[in-house]
Amino acid sequence: MGSELAPMFQESVEEVRARERNALQDLLDQREGRVVLFGAGTLGKRGLALLMEMGYKPLAFSDNNQKAWGSEVEGLPVLAPDEAARRYGNSALFLVTIWNDRHWFRETFQQLIGLGCTLVSSYAPLFWRFPDRFLQLVLLNAPPHQVYEQAEDVLRAEHIWADSQSVETYRANIRWRALGDPLDLPGRPKENTYFPGELFAIEPCESFLDCGAFDGDTIRQSLAAGGAASGHIYAVEADSISFPRLQEFAHQLPAELQSRIELYRCAVGLERGYIHFEDSGTVDSKISDHGVVVEVVPIDELFANKRVSMIKMDIEGAEWDALWGARKVIARDRPILAICVYHTQCDIWRIPLFIHEILPEHHLFLRAYEGDGFQTVVYAVPPRRMTTRAAT
Repeated sequence: MGSELAPMFQESVEEVRARERNALQDLLDQREGRVVLFGAGTLGKRGLALLMEMGYKPLAFSDNNQKAWGSEVEGLPVLAPDEAARRYGNSALFLVTIWNDRHWFRETFQQLIGLGCTLVSSYAPLFWRFPDRFLQLVLLNAPPHQVYEQAEDVLRAEHIWADSQSVETYRANIRWRALGDPLDLPGRPKENTYFPGELFAIEPCESFLDCGAFDGDTIRQSLAAGGAASGHIYAVEADSISFPRLQEFAHQLPAELQSRIELYRCAVGLERGYIHFEDSGTVDSKISDHGVVVEVVPIDELFANKRVSMIKMDIEGAEWDALWGARKVIARDRPILAICVYHTQCDIWRIPLFIHEILPEHHLFLRAYEGDGFQTVVYAVPPRRMTTRAAT
């Protein structure tokens, strides 16, 4: 299989650094500084402040939220999309300033182009211009030149996938990180699950380790998929607000099933220690510079004497360290892995390469479940666990 990404890396790191510095200005120059911010939320307000600092006052906000139409945000009018396009579609840059897991840029792009807008961009050039002062984002938490600095690994990871859907999803994610182009990211999926039936079937005797168990949402998925009828569930959650909810959920299960569920109030990582953890009671709880103190325990230590057949991780950017702290268990048990790879720029290539090195016999798949690259998951499936559809 040839590399579709290789030509992209003919651009040197220094050329990419120059692109980062100049991309936003080049877009603004194409429309003589006239810009409309599409998205009047937190990201849009931050974009407004940074553009004003550059000496550019946007013409307006536009937004799909009908309740905002006719109002003002930070002194700018909020226009309906058709009105914004009628006034400014041919004469202004439409900079899409929306960042959440329910937004697909391709849909907004098609909407604005369909209304007659002639220059539409993602927010990426704004981030590149102000990488240390823009909002802290997943996926784009580092500028593009860092992708190019790791080109060898990026290109190696292009060739380890088991099906064409995974290859295209991977390539689209690299283009998003390197070029600021999210148009090719996967569209809306049929379902959002850690147990995709087209890849593997969860077994009644599964020993399932859920890292980032939240309030039991993934455990509910596993039970609905037929797991743990006779196996075990191990749930790890560090958030002090979510953990009682997880306990409450577990206590509502049948007594026989409760006896096969173990809950751990800790974080998982590379080595034993303590971290500060930002308790929020949401799926976004994460390691922070402040917050409550939480114990970190490596999976290799927690499960030195317990076998696991599937491991899921959604731990807000801590997956890399947690996997390193699980090397022995993964090599020993050869489990199915379902690991989120969207929290940082580089997880999309370094985590699959790490898994491929430890589990070379496993088949690797990449699936995306939410908007603009959110909830992108790598699956590592041993040959004996693959479904007939995945094997063909």
